[in-house]
Amino acid sequence: MVTSRQSPNDLLAALPSSDFDLLRPHLRTIDMDFGQVLVEAGAAVKQVIFPHAGIVSTMERLRRGETIEAGVIGRDSVVGSGAALYDVPAPSAAIVRFPGMASAIDASHFRTLVELSSALRAAVARDLWLRAVRAEQTAACNAAHSAEQRLCRRLLQSRAMSGSDAMLLSQDLMAQMLGVKRNTISLIAHALQQKGVIRYSRGRMAIIDVEALSRRACECHLSDASARLPMALRTTPVPLQRSTPDFSAIQRSPS
Repeated sequence: MVTSRQSPNDLLAALPSSDFDLLRPHLRTIDMDFGQVLVEAGAAVKQVIFPHAGIVSTMERLRRGETIEAGVIGRDSVVGSGAALYDVPAPSAAIVRFPGMASAIDASHFRTLVELSSALRAAVARDLWLRAVRAEQTAACNAAHSAEQRLCRRLLQSRAMSGSDAMLLSQDLMAQMLGVKRNTISLIAHALQQKGVIRYSRGRMAIIDVEALSRRACECHLSDASARLPMALRTTPVPLQRSTPDFSAIQRSPS
């Protein structure tokens, strides 16, 4: 017998039904539009967001004005949970990089329900741990691999998270993803297009040859999937200590 998931978001879908029922009355469905700022860096988090689809980038702004992508969040994760949980300003901005829908809950309700549900508390803790693991992997990747290898890895990651071979990716955004100069991205994208690996024009990226892209990616793309493997949730209560554009025409699902 086939049963429907209680939520399109993987974290919410994995909760026991009794725990999800605690959240259900407080959840609302929202659209995440391309380029939308979901969280402002340094501001209080007003709502916690559970993506159903799409990609959200967490962005860090450096003192010299550069903006660097620090992490990515998809349907297996949640936006704003750490800052909302401890009622502190968001350390980084969260911006929609690939559109989709999501479930949202007011931060105050989220804090209350985390106190009531040990399963939700464990799921959020696991998610924060997984994001730390991915951040460590990305730091090692940035130090050890070439810009071309890292761009290929990030394109594969974006393909898997978005469910599409096509996406809006300006050269500026790709430069922010890798922490490199825009002209570096221009040279790499041109070379990949010449080899028939991608098609790129006016900020529209389409992956043409997935196998070729995989061969050019660094080894880290193999570990991206392993970071999403299921892990048993420990639900023992733990006390909390708090301190005071349309491009659908070029989209298609990966084969």
